[in-house]
Amino acid sequence: MKTTTTRRATAEELAKLEGYLNPKPKRNPAWAATVMVTVPLAWALFVVLNMLLDGWVPAAVRLLLAVAIAGTGAFLFGKRLKAQHEASARPSEPVLGFLQRDLESGRVVVTRWEVDAVVKVASDPSRFVSTTWFAKLTDGTVALLVPPDLEEAELSGDFPAASFEIATGEESRHVLSIRRTGERLEPAALRGPLSDGEWEELGEEADAPVPFGWEEVLARAAANPLRTRAKGEARSRQEALEREILKAREEEAGRATPDPTRPT
Repeated sequence: MKTTTTRRATAEELAKLEGYLNPKPKRNPAWAATVMVTVPLAWALFVVLNMLLDGWVPAAVRLLLAVAIAGTGAFLFGKRLKAQHEASARPSEPVLGFLQRDLESGRVVVTRWEVDAVVKVASDPSRFVSTTWFAKLTDGTVALLVPPDLEEAELSGDFPAASFEIATGEESRHVLSIRRTGERLEPAALRGPLSDGEWEELGEEADAPVPFGWEEVLARAAANPLRTRAKGEARSRQEALEREILKAREEEAGRATPDPTRPT
């Protein structure tokens, strides 16, 4: 069964909403690009200055001048590249408006799921699809759960479960928290990625009812089991995700720890 309510957002949910609104890029290519630009540019300038100032200015001064000019140019280039990189990580303009209004309202939509069983569908990097889940609800219907945040919730033990809650922004629908409210569930089956035909059959609406029953879900899982090689690849992706989540939590904990050298 699926029920929906609204409530005030918690401090953690507001912080995550702020993170969506002002994301920090995971990688910044500015420094690497700056170095790649500085070295050849400095050498080219040194050659030109040798041609123009040979006999007028000492070689050491010409070299320092070339490095200074190249360094300044590369710094400005790197600064511009960094700004472009950060801008590319920000959501599109309509989404920014949704996130801002969610932050201002301070309210979230909470969807509560009551589940009897789940089937885990392996991620499909070739289609840029993360792990998805078929869920048999307590009212007999079947839903396909697609939020990528469920992968992190699985690692933390909040999913899959007999009952759980997913809190999202009222307008943006960005996932802000996933909380287990019932006993944990082991997947009834682990199957390979969905085919193009299955995706077309299921449609594009998130968390929409599945147009076939649970027995069909199990039959398709049995017909498309996750192969040994695919299991190894899935395990490697999960381990990489675990390392990424652990690193993010360590960085977050580091930011939250007060600096003992800073006066209070």
